[in-house]
Amino acid sequence: MTRLDAHQHFWRYQAADYPWIGTGMVVLRRDWLPQDDQNELMISAEVPEGSSLEATENTALAIARKVEKVPGVTMVVAQSSPRAARINWAFLTILLKPADERPDINEMAASVRRVLYPEFAYARPRITFPNLLGGMDSFAPIRGMLLGPDLNKLTEIGKSLSHEFTKLPAVADPRIGLNLSTPEMQISIDRGRASDLGVRVSDIAGAVRLLMSGEDQISTFKEGSEQYPVTIRLLPSQRDDPAALSRLLIPSSKLGLIRLDSVAHLERGLGPGRIERYNRQFAVGMFANVAPGHSLGDAAAQTQQLVQSVGLPSGYSVRLSGQVRVLEETTANMIMALLLASVFMYMVLAAQFESLIHPFIIMLTLPLSIPFALLSLIATGRTLNLFSALGILLLLGIVKKNGILQIDYMNHLRALGHPLHYSILEANRVRLRPILMTTFSIVAGLIPTAVGIGAGASQRSAIAVTIIGGQLLCLALSLLVVPVGYSMVEDARAFLARRRPMPVSAPASGD
Repeated sequence: MTRLDAHQHFWRYQAADYPWIGTGMVVLRRDWLPQDDQNELMISAEVPEGSSLEATENTALAIARKVEKVPGVTMVVAQSSPRAARINWAFLTILLKPADERPDINEMAASVRRVLYPEFAYARPRITFPNLLGGMDSFAPIRGMLLGPDLNKLTEIGKSLSHEFTKLPAVADPRIGLNLSTPEMQISIDRGRASDLGVRVSDIAGAVRLLMSGEDQISTFKEGSEQYPVTIRLLPSQRDDPAALSRLLIPSSKLGLIRLDSVAHLERGLGPGRIERYNRQFAVGMFANVAPGHSLGDAAAQTQQLVQSVGLPSGYSVRLSGQVRVLEETTANMIMALLLASVFMYMVLAAQFESLIHPFIIMLTLPLSIPFALLSLIATGRTLNLFSALGILLLLGIVKKNGILQIDYMNHLRALGHPLHYSILEANRVRLRPILMTTFSIVAGLIPTAVGIGAGASQRSAIAVTIIGGQLLCLALSLLVVPVGYSMVEDARAFLARRRPMPVSAPASGD
């Protein structure tokens, strides 16, 4: 199975084999990280290829003046691309008012989008949110690469996907990293004639690069204690004139030097701004944000369905990356963490109780806590993300302590010689107060965190809501499941003891 097939199988597996999550990931949505409100937004804009630095700056300033008028915005800082080679890129940082003085961060992003389109659609603006963990990866939660051996065929596929990509309801600010409007001088080599004249393609490429780009150092110039690299390049008028370029001299193994137009044809045309490769294949990037009201899982699933509906030819594939790939890895790792945590808890409890059955009774409460935790996320309209998954992991440790209190006191009363029925009722009556006290103290302590006030409140509230909902909802059932399970296990043990044949003693000697 290839990596793409495995990835597509992952999405089918998530939708089909987890019905409790909800059909089509609608009831309980999945995210990698909750969207945090850091009072800041960012805009990236890309003006047409060939634009001057002044034109890029004018576009950025025009966008800044429009965005500053949006209610809730305090300041817009515009800057050009930090990479000198991409002078047609501009970045803007939007500083917002405190969260209690303006709408939600997603509503602010929607207001900014209404300002950007359609007036600045030519600049392909895209809104990005700051990442909770830092880094550039959050600039495009939906990221993918179209891979294939032929750039022209890949371009056709990218164009068809670009039109359909904008129609996905769970996707915002979609963008295909495909720009074919860069002016260029195209050189078509007659390979047969070049072979007859003893001209290598690498020699043609080297000569053209030397005189066109001016990046190759041919010598050094020393002045005093300073030394400078020397490069050579044609004049701008010569670089723009096909007739001047056709007179370039190319080394030939048979004729010495020959003109470029003897083995190649030059013409003006348009091409990609840059050619990207991945794993020795041509690559075209796909980028998008998650639309308001949708989750990362929704957007990723719709993107994957779009790719499958288009139908890729043999040899072409799509590789999803960014937060989508991290979400997949996080889901698998959290499932593994839950399983390992359950195993380790069982091992510790078995060693403490010196029994293999009693820890199993305590562990019966763990499967009850997970559905109730997910139910609390659904009731509050939250997503299952990294922080809520951590809350479920913490919930497992908190829930099992109720069963420990109950079974430990039941065993104590049984050791004193009390009957089973009395031990169960008395243990639950005595342990009810400490169980309620610890439960309500945990809930009361987490209520301020669950309310979610202040910076970074989204991730903290996700953990708190998960623990509160799971703890309260599974409390009543755990108080019933543990005694019932203990009674059934002890009754079964007594039944097996009665069925076991008594050993027959040997007769005394002399009888």
